[in-house]
Amino acid sequence: MSLSRNIVVLRRLSYKSSFAFGTNLRCAAASTTSRCGCNFSSIGSISNNNSNNNTSPVIRWGILSTGRIASDFVKAMSLVENAKAVAVAARSSTSASTFASLHSIPTHHTSYQELISNPNIDIIYIATIADHHYTYAKASILAGKHVLIEKPMTLSHSQTLELITLAQSKHVFLMEGMWTRCFPALHKLRELIASNDIGPIVYVQGDFGYAFPSEYSSSDRIWFPNSGGITYDVGMYIAQFGRIAFPKSKIKDVQAVGTMKNGVDYTVMATVTYDRSLACENSNGGSEHNADDIMCSNESSSTSSEEGSTVGMLQMVLTGASNTEERCVLQGTLGRIILDGPFHVPQRLRVVYNDGRRRGESDNSSSGNSNNSNNSIDVSGCTDSNNNNEVVHDFPLHKDPYQGEWNNPGSIGLVYQINEVADALRMGKTECDSFTWQDSLDVARIIDKIVRQVRGK
Repeated sequence: MSLSRNIVVLRRLSYKSSFAFGTNLRCAAASTTSRCGCNFSSIGSISNNNSNNNTSPVIRWGILSTGRIASDFVKAMSLVENAKAVAVAARSSTSASTFASLHSIPTHHTSYQELISNPNIDIIYIATIADHHYTYAKASILAGKHVLIEKPMTLSHSQTLELITLAQSKHVFLMEGMWTRCFPALHKLRELIASNDIGPIVYVQGDFGYAFPSEYSSSDRIWFPNSGGITYDVGMYIAQFGRIAFPKSKIKDVQAVGTMKNGVDYTVMATVTYDRSLACENSNGGSEHNADDIMCSNESSSTSSEEGSTVGMLQMVLTGASNTEERCVLQGTLGRIILDGPFHVPQRLRVVYNDGRRRGESDNSSSGNSNNSNNSIDVSGCTDSNNNNEVVHDFPLHKDPYQGEWNNPGSIGLVYQINEVADALRMGKTECDSFTWQDSLDVARIIDKIVRQVRGK
C-alpha cells in the first residue's frame, strides 16, 4: 500500500467516530428521533461481525455499478461506523477489480447477478444509469435483498409502484436515494412547517440548473434518449418539496412547458397544483398501495377551511443551459422559509416573518414574546440575522477528510442517508420516513407528466 493510501486510511479512522450510528451528524438544532419508521419483520440475516465491543450489527452493502456516484457513496460509507461495502459488481471485470482495490472492498463480481446472489450481502445500492434501475431492483427484491436505488427509482410511475408493491410483499426494505431529505436542514424544515410557524404553505418555488456539456456525446448519460434530460436528472429535487409543503394533499394537476435539445428536455417550467381540500392519508407502514397511491376523502381539512383556500402550488424551473442559484422558497401565510443554494445539499434555512406577524406578536397565548422571540428556538448553530424579522438556521457539513476528492460537491452528506438506512434495517423496517414509498410515488407521478408534456410522448 502506498504512503498516500495509508494517509487516506488514517483519515478515515480519525473521522469515523464523528459519524457513528446514533449520532447521525445532526446538530442539536435538528436532533430528533430517527425519521425512519416502517414495517419489516426481521433483520436476522444482518451479520454482527464487529471485532470491537460495539453491539450494533455491521450493515453489509453490495455496490451495483462503479460510476462516479457509486465512488462517492462508498467514500461516505467509509466514514460511517458499522456500515461496510463488502462486494461490488460492474459490467467488466477490470472495472470491478479496479473499484474494489481503490475502495478496499474485499469481493468483486463480474456480473450484477453474481452480486445479487451473494449471500453475504444485506442491502444492495443500485447506481447504474436510470434505464436499468427497475430491472436490477426487481431482481434484488426477488432475491430477498434490501435495496437503495439512486434517483430516479425508475423511469415511470407504474414501474415505481410495481417495485414498491413487490418490496411490500417480500417484506424487504426499499428506498429511492433522495439523500437531500436526510440532511438535518430538511428535518428542521419539516419541523417548522408542522409547527405552523409561518402558517399554511401557499406555494413553493425552486430552480435547479447546471450547464450541460457543450458538445454532444452519445456516451454521455445526460443525452440518453430514455433517461437523459434535465427532468429525470434533477427534477425530483424540487418535486419532492410538494410532499413537505402539502403533506396531506392530493396532486390535482401538473402543467409543464419546455425546450428540447438533442432529443431530450433541456429547459423546463412546470407548475404542480395540490388540492388541500382533500384529507389524504399517508400510506406509510405497510398499507396497500394502488394506482391512486393516496387514500383521500372529500372532507375539507380544518387548515384549508380556516385559511379560506383549498389550493397549494409548486413551481419549478429546470435548465441545462446555465448554472442557476438553486434556491427554494416555501411561502406561508405568515412568512417564508428560504433554502439557500445549493438546496440539494441544504446547509442553511432562513425564516422570514411578515411585519407585525412575527411569532408571538399576534398570539395572546404567547405572552412575554418580543421582537427577539426567535431566541426561544433552542437550536445549536442557529443565529439571528441583523433583520429582526429573520431567523437563520445553519447546518454546516462536518469536517471533510476527503476534501476535494469527491466527484460531486457535498457528497460527504451521503453519510446522513447511509445512517438512516442503517437505522431502518436495524429496527426491522421496510421504508424510511425521510423519504417514504408514497413520496417516491408522488414524485414519479409529477415527473411522468412533465416528461410527457415537454417531450410530447
